[in-house]
Amino acid sequence: MRGRFSQAWSDVLRGSAFPHEGQAFLEQVFSADVFRPRPDHGGRDERFALTYERLRHVNDRVREAGSTVPLVQDRERLFPLLAWSAVADPALFYAMFLHHCMTTGAVLEFGAGREDLADVLEELAATERVGALLMTELGHGNSNASVRTVAEYDADREEFVLRTPEPAAVKFPPAVAAEGVPRLAVVLAQLVVDGAECGEFCFLVPLRDADGPLPGVGVRPLQPSPWLPLDGAVVSFDGVRIPYRFWLRDNAVLTADGGFTDPFGSPAIRARRTLSLIRFAWEAAVVGLAATAGASAAVAVRHAHRRRTGGRFAAGRPVIRYRNQQRALFGALSGAYVARLVAAATAGPEAPALTPGSVRTTFLMKVVTDRIAERVSARARTASGALGFLAANRFLDYQGFAHSLNAAAADNQMLLLDGAQALLAGTAYTPPADEAPTAGDRDLLDPATWETLAAVRERILHQELADGLRKATGSGLAPFDAWNGLYDLAERLAETHAARLVLGTLREAVREVAGSDPVTGPEAAGILRDLLALHALEELAGHDGWYLAEGLLDADEVRGIPALLDRLCERLEPYAEELAEALGVPYPLVGAPIAGEDYVGGLAGTAPSSGTA
Repeated sequence: MRGRFSQAWSDVLRGSAFPHEGQAFLEQVFSADVFRPRPDHGGRDERFALTYERLRHVNDRVREAGSTVPLVQDRERLFPLLAWSAVADPALFYAMFLHHCMTTGAVLEFGAGREDLADVLEELAATERVGALLMTELGHGNSNASVRTVAEYDADREEFVLRTPEPAAVKFPPAVAAEGVPRLAVVLAQLVVDGAECGEFCFLVPLRDADGPLPGVGVRPLQPSPWLPLDGAVVSFDGVRIPYRFWLRDNAVLTADGGFTDPFGSPAIRARRTLSLIRFAWEAAVVGLAATAGASAAVAVRHAHRRRTGGRFAAGRPVIRYRNQQRALFGALSGAYVARLVAAATAGPEAPALTPGSVRTTFLMKVVTDRIAERVSARARTASGALGFLAANRFLDYQGFAHSLNAAAADNQMLLLDGAQALLAGTAYTPPADEAPTAGDRDLLDPATWETLAAVRERILHQELADGLRKATGSGLAPFDAWNGLYDLAERLAETHAARLVLGTLREAVREVAGSDPVTGPEAAGILRDLLALHALEELAGHDGWYLAEGLLDADEVRGIPALLDRLCERLEPYAEELAEALGVPYPLVGAPIAGEDYVGGLAGTAPSSGTA
């Protein structure tokens, strides 16, 4: 349903990375038969084949549309395609971002300007080989800090010899097990020249052709996760020879006699440069998670307007009228809006400058969006009752997708700790000023208040962490022991810093909608503010004891938050469907029967189940 305010909300959610004119192209790409929801009768091999069939379909349509640059460089097309892919099939999303962002991205990032890699880029553009990323190793958790896979330079043959020196160094768990799919991998390995370790570099390694793994490449399939049907594997290398041109050397140099120079000066700095590639994964993750959060919330809110109850007090009323349902569903809708606003701010049409501050913000937004998406899909599933657990209604798919991204593209906890250490070091960062709102001046529905309270919490936590580390090191503790007692505080600092940035984004969104139209803008902004306030107040309530102890909230304010949430739900109820529709969810692509007008007939087989209104 299109209402008076839909356009203003849709525009602010879409952001500049999602131009309106791309909608027709997306509908054309994803309306093909290959995306029709259908049960998986054939087992895992057929499911894997479907994922790569869908990948090639999307890729072919992009090429037919006349794209002249790699998709990773065409951000206005890339991000909407990733968003719709996540909604259609989270496994497809993984295949797409690994192929386009990580594999092609690595060639462009570390092989910039090299004509000898033109054929590789063309192979990837045509999906003659499907790209893969092999970074993490089985014995080193989710860390790339101590990669033991070795690429030893053979100066006589001007080649590299790739080997797995020990069981702990096998690559785990890249999605490369599907039969019949030629694969080209970006492999992170320790470069060894004349017996000396020279740092971690990326190498292009053909893993398999249509007939199976290539000589020297060991691929042992893993049991697919029930949360996400990917063709995971354990991969090892036994003397695989790599042509010199497949070394993505960036600005490092190997001379004919085997002399090595690296302008970065040390293996540690080189490793950080190589791992900067992962920023493509963070941007993609934010976009995909925001899309699935939107789909979860919109389907659940739509269904709640049609689902009738047999309650003893008001039998036959739609469940959306019940306040407990509103708290869950409107909370999910609020989270979906927050995720979409974060995505619009993070994944813009122009790549951000590669600075310590921008990189930190991007990976923290991945953490934030992942947690929101997981919470939204869980709430939407629970609020939909028994039907929420039906696989066809997609909540389990989307919740599993968010679960899987907890550890993908670097573990969320590790990212928070890295962020906190950078904040404490003052890397492109200054703590917020001491500007707490005074008692009597606070309006808990004012976006400025949300941001200010988060800023005060961030400043105090930053000071506590700095004092704690200073005291620990001053007492003679080694770095590990000093930090080991402060990790919880460090995580809270990074979480609060990220929350403050998000609240600033929400404040700007309300301001933008208010100025979008002189007649309807202020009212549309007021409704949007009420919706976003659900997220902000829930964040506040999660730390209300702390705010109370610090004198930043008083007891009446803390006790009053539940009633304030109820009042917001009451005000939002008339606009709930319009707010859901403004998310622009492609319901036919979701394919959830409960999104249809006659969901009973659709599931009972007495009416078509199209997932459309």
